[in-house]
Amino acid sequence: MASLGEILVQEKLITVDNLNAALQQQKKTPKPLGKILVEQGAILETDLLKALAKQMHMEFYPKLMDKDIPENVVSKVSIRLVSLYNFIPVGFTDNVLTIAVYDPFDVWLVQGVKNELHCELRRVLAPEKEIREAIKKYYGVGAATVDKILDDKTGEHKKEATNIEIEDIGKSSQDVSVIKLVNQIITESIIARATDIHFEPYRGVVRIRQRVDGVLYDIKVPDEIRYLYPAIVSRIKIISGLDVIERRLPQDGRAKVKIKEEETELRISVIPSSFGESIVIRILPAKLLIDLPGLGFLAEDLQIIRSIIKKPHGVIFLTGPTGSGKTTTLYASLNEINSNEVKIVTIEDPVEYELEGVSQIQVEPKIGLTFAAALRSILRHDPDIMMIGEVRDGETAELTVRSSLTGHLVFSTLHTNDAASGVIRLLNMGVEPFLVASSVEVFISQRLVRLLCPKCKKSIEVPQEYKEYGLGEVIFESGSCEFCDNTGFRGRTVIYEMLIINEEIRKLILSKASAEQIRKKACELGMKPLKESGIEKIRQGDTTLGEILRVVELREY
Repeated sequence: MASLGEILVQEKLITVDNLNAALQQQKKTPKPLGKILVEQGAILETDLLKALAKQMHMEFYPKLMDKDIPENVVSKVSIRLVSLYNFIPVGFTDNVLTIAVYDPFDVWLVQGVKNELHCELRRVLAPEKEIREAIKKYYGVGAATVDKILDDKTGEHKKEATNIEIEDIGKSSQDVSVIKLVNQIITESIIARATDIHFEPYRGVVRIRQRVDGVLYDIKVPDEIRYLYPAIVSRIKIISGLDVIERRLPQDGRAKVKIKEEETELRISVIPSSFGESIVIRILPAKLLIDLPGLGFLAEDLQIIRSIIKKPHGVIFLTGPTGSGKTTTLYASLNEINSNEVKIVTIEDPVEYELEGVSQIQVEPKIGLTFAAALRSILRHDPDIMMIGEVRDGETAELTVRSSLTGHLVFSTLHTNDAASGVIRLLNMGVEPFLVASSVEVFISQRLVRLLCPKCKKSIEVPQEYKEYGLGEVIFESGSCEFCDNTGFRGRTVIYEMLIINEEIRKLILSKASAEQIRKKACELGMKPLKESGIEKIRQGDTTLGEILRVVELREY
């Protein structure tokens, strides 16, 4: 039988020089030849395994994650055995277990699995990363850690989980394995680009989900994690400085973690629920990386926004529901105009991102530091630019618009479904029409939609019922690939409408016109409504029809 090196050279996967260099290195280390070649960059792991499969007369699974492994096959092999030998079962027929491995020369794996399961083995080769991902998919994140914690103490941990004393929770939360389990869940979510992690206890089960690109996905975890849930809650409370003993009241905290030298802020919210405490961890980068051009505004509209945010005074309102990216747009705008020549002060609840060179205030209603109270104080702090996280009441609304009349540029947000409704919301809060008309520069209403994965998106014919909207003959829909974690989407972009307050709109505001009248006039003057912004994103191949329909009704106005 030809050696591995000979096969690789014959298949023109490496050169003779590559082989000689690896053989020289092998004299200094016990590592296999193939691993050395991969480390030296002479060959890709998939090409190496393909050659090994040919040499060993084994089947090769380059895309193990695409294979559907039956539940009865997975349940036949414990997570303890899988994590010990780093393999994944893929089939079981006539007392022969088929397993995927990445090292065909590991004899201890073969012997160990045979002794444990008392069956014959058939091995296939697969990349190491594919095997690791398959273990997470079928056994769950942290499954090996959970199994290790419960090993030999199953009854004890089950008792603790259902009737645990406060002091026992503190002790168990300090266990290295529980710390590792919490770290694994947080790390996996950060790597997956999640913005939130939800821990939800129900009767006899614990559900853990992560929000990626605005959509919640289940994190596969072992069922036995429910026995460790009180310890997990305590560990999260400890790292965020919360009261471990208090279970009856909501609590909010924060923590900072580091992964691969990158710092990440965690905002933790704990609330009591029927079957235990429910937790949401908000994941925020320590520093804002998004700039205004990267949000998805069209070039001509970006130019208008830049001209408005560089004005010496006025109010700029961002409107939209929770999760529509209003705060991110505000931060990106502040980043755009931040310089040594201006003083910027923000009032936020909470302070989500750290902005260098900006004084950021966290409101604390319990001690009387509300938006209105903070705003009155910072007006005496000689700011040039202010950002009020949200206008929630009439006092804050009036102070906001009056601040612009005294020579300040003010940014803020309102919870309305469209730009024109922002005017009516301010009037309903008690702000006089002349103040709104003379202070506000623009209302920008926005939503976030997911961007199609550029590597796997595919074209389809436009459905007949939507051809009237001028989408063209072909639009794109989501596919599935490794780059987007098989979701079909990667990242988000903004769709928006901009109500610029010009003379004609001011006249309508002063006459207390309705939102419908203001919207109609704005469209006549050239405002593109949300639906038009969404249609343009579809035409450009950025997103899908389904994504736009998820956030806006195409048949509105």
